[in-house]
Amino acid sequence: MTDDIQEIPETVAINEPTNEREDDFNSLAKSIKSKALRPFVIISSSYLLFTITDGAIRMIVLLHAYNKSFSALEVAIMFMLYELAGVFTNLAAGFMGAKWGIKVTLIAGLFLQLFSYSLLFGWKDDWDKKTSIIYVTIAQMFAGIAKDLTKLGGKTVTKLVTPEEKDTFLFKLVSLITGWKNSLKGVGYFAGSALLNVSYEAALGVMMG
Repeated sequence: MTDDIQEIPETVAINEPTNEREDDFNSLAKSIKSKALRPFVIISSSYLLFTITDGAIRMIVLLHAYNKSFSALEVAIMFMLYELAGVFTNLAAGFMGAKWGIKVTLIAGLFLQLFSYSLLFGWKDDWDKKTSIIYVTIAQMFAGIAKDLTKLGGKTVTKLVTPEEKDTFLFKLVSLITGWKNSLKGVGYFAGSALLNVSYEAALGVMMG
């Protein structure tokens, strides 16, 4: 009987610190997850919404140029700097991200797209084709730079917050949100085309909003 009584407090004394350590570990894990999740949600949401407006601006320019009787080659020239900008922007964005962080590249990308939309408001119907092509090509160049700056933030944050264990909730959330990108770009194509039926200015204004 004496031996049994002595064993009980020993067992309790051993288990209590273990339970405390487990509680501390669980609270720490929840804290880490919440800190990682908040910037991920903010940056990824911004990137996905940007994808809609990026798809829309392509269709708005393409169909508006078609309505103005521009040829296929002339429209292709309008998008030339949009695509070429990505070659240099990806390199520059890497340095920017390393020096100032992905928050700066994301905000810069969002502002540049707004600037591109603003420039497209200046596309006048009475301009000759040469002037229109030069002007729209420059405006589209800023949209291309914006796309790659924003893409850096949207894709980098998923790698920063994804743990090594691929079966975690956070990894599944990353996979789900990044899988929406192409679908939302299609939404942008549809939205831009539909709004253009109302008016060119209305399409630009709604996408800027």
